[in-house]
Amino acid sequence: MSKRRKTVVAGRLVFETAYTAALPSDAEHVRQAKMKMSSAARRRLNLKAACRQLELLIAANFTRRDLVATLTYDDEHLPQSRAEAVKNLKKFFRALRETRRRQGLPDLKYIYVTESKHEHGRWHHHVILNGTGNDMETIRSLWTYGEQVNIEPLDDTQYRALAEYLAKEPREAGSSNGKRMWTPSKGLTRPTVQSDWIDDRATLEPPPGATVLESVTERNEWGEYVYLKYLLPDPKPRRCRPSRRKKNE
Repeated sequence: MSKRRKTVVAGRLVFETAYTAALPSDAEHVRQAKMKMSSAARRRLNLKAACRQLELLIAANFTRRDLVATLTYDDEHLPQSRAEAVKNLKKFFRALRETRRRQGLPDLKYIYVTESKHEHGRWHHHVILNGTGNDMETIRSLWTYGEQVNIEPLDDTQYRALAEYLAKEPREAGSSNGKRMWTPSKGLTRPTVQSDWIDDRATLEPPPGATVLESVTERNEWGEYVYLKYLLPDPKPRRCRPSRRKKNE
């Protein structure tokens, strides 16, 4: 076996690469040709890039049954600093978490970015949060700092585009490629990474029913690499049911 495979799983989102591995017994020119393929595979996956990390974190925790919200401020409540804006957002999170607790609904999960360079220089928040089936109006009612609250269902075919959108302001301000630009809630699921060896004649194939998002194959005289990005089939949706509480509560 002489082909290295790496698989990253984040919810339904899967990245796979396989490349011909250089061997100690290879002649130098063969080794260089194989290393060219392995380097191309690593660049394609690029797990150190901030946008890729955010894409995977979103995919590992949020699906099309969840929500993407933009929370803005009216003139009366416009914050004077990032710290004040984040304080307001955390107060909103506490209120939403308490509302869900009283209703026996799942606890709040979120990822947020706070910005000011867009929207005419006004502070605002982009938030990804888990939905409970019918809570758009609850979210709007609990955001008491402005009338404009835009809420949309998350598009699970656009994890990359969403990550790039959320990271746009820090990138434009010159933040480094590996710098985290978002704030997650505690306890979010992390993507899993697995590496193994496969036969040199083997290739990568998405499982039946998967939606292929990207597929790249490159070869030279001594090796190749294959890169796949796909969404696993969507499982049957689960209904959020209020949890049963003890009578004494």
